[in-house]
Amino acid sequence: MTSPISPLISLVLGLLRGFSQIMLQKSALTGLLFVIGVGVNSLAMMLGGIIATLSSLITAKLCRYDKELISNGIYGYNAALVGIAVFYFLPISPLSLILLVCASVLSTILMHYLLIRIPGACVFTTPFIISTWLVLFLIDMAGISASPAPLSSQATADFYSLTRGVGQVMFQGYWLSGVIFIIGLIFYSYQAAIWAIIGSGLGMLTARAVGFSEANLVMGGYGFNASLVAIALAVRYPSTLIPAVFGIMLSVVLTGIFEAFMLPALTAPFVLATWLVIGMTERTSSH
Repeated sequence: MTSPISPLISLVLGLLRGFSQIMLQKSALTGLLFVIGVGVNSLAMMLGGIIATLSSLITAKLCRYDKELISNGIYGYNAALVGIAVFYFLPISPLSLILLVCASVLSTILMHYLLIRIPGACVFTTPFIISTWLVLFLIDMAGISASPAPLSSQATADFYSLTRGVGQVMFQGYWLSGVIFIIGLIFYSYQAAIWAIIGSGLGMLTARAVGFSEANLVMGGYGFNASLVAIALAVRYPSTLIPAVFGIMLSVVLTGIFEAFMLPALTAPFVLATWLVIGMTERTSSH
């Protein structure tokens, strides 16, 4: 007989793994540290991420999506990012809460659609990007100002910039959040932690070398996509550094292009850079 507490444990584990999958890991402990990392900087964004992930899990269960994918956090991580992003751009209110839940549900449905229609494809954070762009478009059409949350620290040493680069994966500009995220990665994969640091650091150096905004660099704006690219490509191509290093630099260039057109990049440079590198690498290896 199934214990009545089992569904609750399953829900909590699914939620935490959803957070951990933001950085391509499947670990409830890593996810817990990610939640804490967000919370030390912003309780509002932490709450947004939790509500969004729960909305995603409920949606996936009601739609009878694959139980293993739900348990492993595959449907939750895009929603977690959506929830954090909504409360990053908007204060907590009935409207922002409605937008958060609707966008989280949309990200879950989009994730399922992409998994079914393009099996084996690297979806990454595409549902999050589409859902959050839609939210930003709607509030812009309504004349509502999207005001990002104030930053917790303005320390400018490169160490702080590097750790913020990891923290900004989840919209956290506080260096301590980045440190906690790195610790969370170490518990599941020290290689992923190392590559997150390398990605953020090389992203920062690349941005400085090409003369991108120093203010954005200091706050980790060129590090978070680079960190995600580094983790994704290092796992896919463990025997060579070239794809990861090239992908990191490409993500920085793409981030600069989004900036030039004054578009919210979110994690689009990560997705585009990773897709491009995978495409080029696979094509080269097939010849």
